[in-house]
Amino acid sequence: MSAHNRFSHASRRRFLQASGLIGGALILAACGQTPAASPTAAPAAPTPTSAPATPTAAPTTAPAASPTAAATVAATPTVAASPTAAPAATPTTAAAAAVPPDALTKTADINNLFPNGIGQVNAKGVKLVVATQTGPQVASPVQMMWQKWAEKTGGTVELQTFPFGDLFEKIRAGFVSGASPFDIIIYASDWAGDIMGPGYVLEVPKKVQDQVEYQYLIPTYRDRILSWGGKIYGIPYDGDNHMIYYRRDLLTDPKNQADFKAKYGYDLPAPPKTWKQYLDIASFFNGKTINGQTIYGAGTAFKRHAQSYWTFLGIAAAFAKAPDDPSYFFDADTMEPRINSPGFVEALKTVYLPLVKLGPPGVANWDVGDIRSNFPAGKIVLGIDWGDDGPLASDPKSSAIVGKWGAGVEPGTDRYWDSRAKQWVEKFNQAPYLAFGGWIQSVSKTTKNPDAAFDFAAFMGSRNMSLLLCVTPGTGVNPHFFSDTNTLDPWIKFGMTKDEATEYLGAIRDTINHPNAVVDLRIPGSAEYFDALDTQLARAISGEASPEDALNEVAKQWNAITDRLGRDQQKTLYRQMLGLAT
Repeated sequence: MSAHNRFSHASRRRFLQASGLIGGALILAACGQTPAASPTAAPAAPTPTSAPATPTAAPTTAPAASPTAAATVAATPTVAASPTAAPAATPTTAAAAAVPPDALTKTADINNLFPNGIGQVNAKGVKLVVATQTGPQVASPVQMMWQKWAEKTGGTVELQTFPFGDLFEKIRAGFVSGASPFDIIIYASDWAGDIMGPGYVLEVPKKVQDQVEYQYLIPTYRDRILSWGGKIYGIPYDGDNHMIYYRRDLLTDPKNQADFKAKYGYDLPAPPKTWKQYLDIASFFNGKTINGQTIYGAGTAFKRHAQSYWTFLGIAAAFAKAPDDPSYFFDADTMEPRINSPGFVEALKTVYLPLVKLGPPGVANWDVGDIRSNFPAGKIVLGIDWGDDGPLASDPKSSAIVGKWGAGVEPGTDRYWDSRAKQWVEKFNQAPYLAFGGWIQSVSKTTKNPDAAFDFAAFMGSRNMSLLLCVTPGTGVNPHFFSDTNTLDPWIKFGMTKDEATEYLGAIRDTINHPNAVVDLRIPGSAEYFDALDTQLARAISGEASPEDALNEVAKQWNAITDRLGRDQQKTLYRQMLGLAT
């Protein structure tokens, strides 16, 4: 998630108390190394490609799913149901495993951070170097937890962080040189084609998969995000999808409801069901003074190199992703970009750009970190983000809206563009965006200490650790195991009301389960494709280019990238990502 998100002193203390870590300085010591047997390296992709020329800004990506539906997660947190089978494997995913019968009822134990033999490796004299984005998001869990692992194993950890816009190139440079300085990388799962494909990281041993409890991962994340070429190279760390947040207290206030209906002619919805409603609500509240404080309609990420393009893509999905067509970014038969189709243009022109005028002063330079500080502070009524805002808004030490907020699936539209039929369809459409899919861990092929590296990655990626990080504000970690969402108790214990936890977890499940959910781009060159989009969105936001011209330029650049990397190869990999025959 964003490097600018908050990890307050209060949140840090609660995190350490929950995991038994109060006390001890965070000193990243350096020691010698102990050799260990090397696991098998990843095979090369069908045709290794050059990495993106310019990395793009990103957060926490989106899980891939079946062509038109994401894998199903239980609809009710505390009630068991028949598990849905994992999606069928494709050439770019590991073989799908069955969902255990107790997946929807099994809980995690945040007091046991060394389950299943984790921590039994002898790492005395070993220093592991871990690379990820500048924190607090994503980096802070490693900073907070490495000493606990060190006490158990005798090893030490050095964490090196880089701004998100530089992270891909820092990782790539080491791999290309053949002497990566990193033992473990924590990176955007979108980059799998450029990191797993060329054989830069090690296959995850079955022993480590069992320690982490891969079978209890939500299939959307387990069967696609962590694998490449039929083998598993990723260790879980985070799961992601976009959602909306809103001020429930303001949207359910009788006077606001009456005034809104008088102005717009329909009942004030909580949450909004369409992007038009979202804009109307933002416009209605923008600039109002409530309890002596000026509030603004919506907080939106627009800043370049700061994850903003995911916000646009999430808005555009309802306009441009037909429910009977698995393709979104490209035409799966030709690899012709769809980014400049009427649906994308309409989303940019009628929703994304108008939101610039419905936020606080300077919102055009906001990233998601600004949403995460302003929404809990009560300064904005609506926001689009990953799952981070829920725990932040529930933290009584830092939030002004505890018990006053809600969450929902990204809204839909009353019509959508059908790219295959080349016409508008006058019918409601919703297409939640599984943006970014999550941060994942991999062990570098060049590590001299693979056993210790896999053990530390398993420690950070286990099912028990996942729940602890999910409920702790500011970590940047969102649900990806069944046990992260199948009970309300941990979320309530860490600050949410029952209603907030129910709605928040329900929005996550409904997004993952939605039959028209859009999965993020996960092919070689994804960072370069997104950087081209990021640049042109900035031109449209500044008024330098019209929506049509900006997106036409994106399409032109996407075609050039595809041709350089190999159109036939890119088409094959894109079809595999969507679960289509090749």
